[in-house]
Parts: sequence; structure tokens; C-alpha cells
Amino acid sequence: MGLQVFHSRRASRATSYLTCLLLGFAANCATPGKPYLVAPAVAGVIRGSEVPAGDVQLRLTVMHRESPTLFDRKEERLYPDGEFYFDQTQLVIAGHEYRKDYRVYLYLRDGDEDRVIWRTVLSRPAVAGLIQLDCDLDRPIAQGQPCWVDNPLQHPWLVKEGERTFQRLCAGCHGDDGDGDVSTVEDLAAMPPDLRLIAARHDGRFDRAEIAEWIEGRSIPMAHGSRVMPVWGERLSEEFERYSEGDELIGATLDPVLAYLESIQKRD
Repeated sequence: MGLQVFHSRRASRATSYLTCLLLGFAANCATPGKPYLVAPAVAGVIRGSEVPAGDVQLRLTVMHRESPTLFDRKEERLYPDGEFYFDQTQLVIAGHEYRKDYRVYLYLRDGDEDRVIWRTVLSRPAVAGLIQLDCDLDRPIAQGQPCWVDNPLQHPWLVKEGERTFQRLCAGCHGDDGDGDVSTVEDLAAMPPDLRLIAARHDGRFDRAEIAEWIEGRSIPMAHGSRVMPVWGERLSEEFERYSEGDELIGATLDPVLAYLESIQKRD
């Protein structure tokens, strides 16, 4: 039975590869049976009063976005100082799967319970460099994931993901460039501020935690007198709930959006 499954998978991969070539996507096709890098190494430190005592295990799962059966799972120990490290992930992929995206989940294992503490989406061609995470289990984001990417502007994939989310959910009220130029919108309580000047309005400081509170709806700037913003905390959580096995991962959207907003700041 196992041999039949093995040959079936080999045939499926070969067919996928040939289909990809016939469609004219040779540059985007993977050679069957060859492993490819789909996620870089992931490292970081976990701190906070909620860190379980004793021998704590972490699990990193990298999963093809459209083919969940194509995945890799690693488990590592959390060191006494809170540090952790997962080596890069390679998967045997073929054909049209070559250029797809991969979902990445980091779980904190406490006994029989698994808690998602970080989630992101990686585009395989964009993968490069170590992803360093800063994980604070006491981070005061009511519905957020406690792990953020350190030095987000060094990761173009993160900024790009945030830009896509911004254009989909935020540009209608804040402008395509975040400049607040939305003169065609009539039902706002006040014209939105120029989001490119957040740091300039705060003495050059871009406080990710504070801005996350605005987006969540826990702390609303006066310009949002209509209380339009608070719904986003609930909306973003609902969008990612189906991927989180019970955890509400608004942070999975917030981290990239914060990276994008930081990338468009005018520092002069």
C-alpha cells in the first residue's frame, strides 16, 4: 500500500511538472524530487509572565497555502533564557507549486495544549535571511499575537504583505498612499490624518504598540469620532480565526500593516 502511494505521489509530481512546462512557465517550475527552500531560519526570544515553567516545547509548521498536505513540522526546546531557533525549511515541490505562498505557524506547547503565538505568509521566491522574532506574552494587544518581527523594514516580504492589507482595508479612508487624500469620502467624522507623518507628529518615534492599539480599536484618535476604527479589531480577528485553531490572530495582520506604515514614514 505504501509503495503504491509513493509511486502515485511521484506520478502526480511529474504530471504537475510537465503541465507547468507545457503551459510555458518553465522559469517558474520546480524539478520533481528536488528540495527547495520555502522558509528561512526562524529565531527569537520569548519572555513574559505567561511563559510556562519547566521543559517548554515550540513547534514550527510551514504549510503550502493551497495544498495543506505539503508541509513541514519542526519541534525545538525553549532554552532557559527564553531563546529558540528553528533551521530553514525545505520542501520537495514540483510544477505550479513552485511559486506559491506558504503559511507559517509558531506554536507554544504547554502540556497537551498548543497556542499559536506567531503566524505569517511567506512567498517562496521572496524568502531570504533569518527571521528574528521578539515575543512578549504580556504584550498588551487584546487580540494580537505576541510575536513581532524584529527590524521589519529589513524584510520586504513583510512590508509587501502589509501594503496588500492596507490597500484592501484601509486605503478607502486613508488614501492609496496613506496621505489622507480621500476627498470623495463623505461620511467620515473628520478628514483622516496623513499616516506618513505619524513619526513626525511624535518627535520621530514610531511606536508599534501604540499604533496597534489604534487599529485594534482600544485607543482611538480624536479624528475617529464616528468610532469607525474599533470594528477593525473584530473584523481582522474574524478573518484569521479559521486559521488559528481558536486563537484570535489580529496580530497576524497587524504586524505586516505596522511594517508597511513604518516604511512610508517621512522622516525629513
